Amino acid sequence: MNKSRKKILIIDIIALVIIAVALAVSMKWSFDIELKLGLLYYVDSNTVDEKDIVTPKNGGIRVSADGQITDYARSGADGDLYIHYVDVGQGDCTLIEFPDGKTMIIDGGENKKSTEAAIGAFIADNFPTDFKYFDYAILTHPDSDHCGSLDYVLQNYPARVSYRPNVEAVGTSSNPYTDPAKDDLKNAVTKNTAAYAACVKAMYAPAPDFTPTVYVTDPSDEAQTVTGGVEDSAYTFTFYSPLSESYTDWNDYSPIMILSYRGYNFALSGDAEKKNEAEFVAKVEAAKTDGVTDKYDLFTDDFTVNAIKCGHHGSRTSTSQAYIDAITTPVGAKNAYYIISCGEGNSYKHPHVETLDRLAEMGVPQDNILRTDLVGDITLSVRKDESGEFKLFYGDKQTAPHEVPDPPVKVLVYLKIGGIKITWALVAWSSYAVLIILAAVHVACFGNGRGGSPDSGATSRGKQGRRR
Repeated sequence: MNKSRKKILIIDIIALVIIAVALAVSMKWSFDIELKLGLLYYVDSNTVDEKDIVTPKNGGIRVSADGQITDYARSGADGDLYIHYVDVGQGDCTLIEFPDGKTMIIDGGENKKSTEAAIGAFIADNFPTDFKYFDYAILTHPDSDHCGSLDYVLQNYPARVSYRPNVEAVGTSSNPYTDPAKDDLKNAVTKNTAAYAACVKAMYAPAPDFTPTVYVTDPSDEAQTVTGGVEDSAYTFTFYSPLSESYTDWNDYSPIMILSYRGYNFALSGDAEKKNEAEFVAKVEAAKTDGVTDKYDLFTDDFTVNAIKCGHHGSRTSTSQAYIDAITTPVGAKNAYYIISCGEGNSYKHPHVETLDRLAEMGVPQDNILRTDLVGDITLSVRKDESGEFKLFYGDKQTAPHEVPDPPVKVLVYLKIGGIKITWALVAWSSYAVLIILAAVHVACFGNGRGGSPDSGATSRGKQGRRR
């Protein structure tokens, strides 16, 4: 073996040893890596075989959206769920109080003092007196009627974990802004408004007690799913769209989200329009026959949604019939509440007549169409009735009795391809085996390319010279 070939062999061996050590060490965090990569994800227990269920490490833990590991035995509470659709005029703002005490804000209405006052007053009147921060904040898309006052709210009540659209905030020509996620955004377009830049800036701003975690909303990232509670008190808040990296309409960046608790399901979708909804519907339909176990399998022919927040303030271009059919049964669609957040006498004429007519044709009772421009703040809750059973309420009014299935328990399963569980160990060591093969080929090709010993070429040239 010549010196050059020996040298490259030694370098390859050292590199392989370093990689092997790194991979071996990474096995210590394989659970977290598998969750992050989507190799391990949560599904309803009734959708998988018992043999496929993975027991979390340490006998029962989960990874929350902020990356913290919590113990099943200590997390959650037998509490109530409250969803507040705040009247912010022509805009959107939803506040959620989860049964384990955690909180969420979705959007923050228009950039107006009246909007800031409305949200601030609602929090002061309905949240605990010692309320200091949100656990989660979601900006569905960068339009000002959704992001306008969210910066004000987050400056007063910072969020531990925030979700933002895949749109770069650049500020204005007179007041430019550098987006902290600029290098991590995927094929992102830019939004050059002061309102959006201010909102993004507020999401990343360090709080006195913590540094926020900010996600670019991505339904393929299972770590972004919000979970809490245990057994019957477990809840999930799951993102199902957007499914493209960029859109021509700002509204389509809005995520389609499902909140589930004790057998009751709530759908939220920001201002998602035709393209976003169509992509989601296609994904749901494909899930029925693709043979892949994932979260889109939730939408079976029996899945029912109890409350649907109409997209884009009740616009004709949102909450399509196909979307409704994808997320609930015909009976469920007829009995569901439809929440429309819009301003009184707004210039857009929201909600559009076409949307109201479609709901009427479906047989939805007029009392089930709840509009902030007509009734003001709207609160739905899942809490105990007089008999101690958890029921769905609108304000203090209990909804009509109906059969509520036992809420499915969320369990962990591995992604499967061709019946094979795709674990981090399988991915890591299979990749390492490929590296070993490539290293062997590298050494072999290097030697063959040189051919012989370093002195052979000189000897040959010397002989040729003598013949001349």
